[in-house]
Amino acid sequence: MDFKIKRIYSLVFVKDTLNKKILLGYKKRGFGKSKWIGLGGKLHPDESIIECAIREVKEEANIELTSVDKIGYLEYIFEDETNVMAVHVFSADSYSGEISETEEIRPEWFEYGSVPFDKMWPDDRYWFHLMLSNKRFKGHFLYEANLENIKIYDLSEVDNISDI
Repeated sequence: MDFKIKRIYSLVFVKDTLNKKILLGYKKRGFGKSKWIGLGGKLHPDESIIECAIREVKEEANIELTSVDKIGYLEYIFEDETNVMAVHVFSADSYSGEISETEEIRPEWFEYGSVPFDKMWPDDRYWFHLMLSNKRFKGHFLYEANLENIKIYDLSEVDNISDI
């Protein structure tokens, strides 16, 4: 089967490292509705992936990131499709503005030990600890057609951003 990149996405996790909290967004509409997710979205044709990450966080939580660090790369394939969703994962620990709800996202802080995995995408359980520990990673996940079960995956830690 030939696979091709369908769309490129950014995924950003804003962290309060001092208090060991992470900002998640409750998705109110669209793909992933009713799940807790990181902030982010589709890459526009005339922007870099970092510009995409910054724009999406502004659109979804009304804050401006003042630093962003690429920490991961994930590819998702959904059973019975030949398209791949390519997701560049970022971590951010500084921003300006006041976090607020938007039409798409209701942001909320969670302590690292209280992340609601049962209300998130199943693959988050595999790599989230790496992100919280500031480790770099890459992975591939094949989801069943129901989008709730993972058939196959591979995940590895990488030493260098160039490996992502």
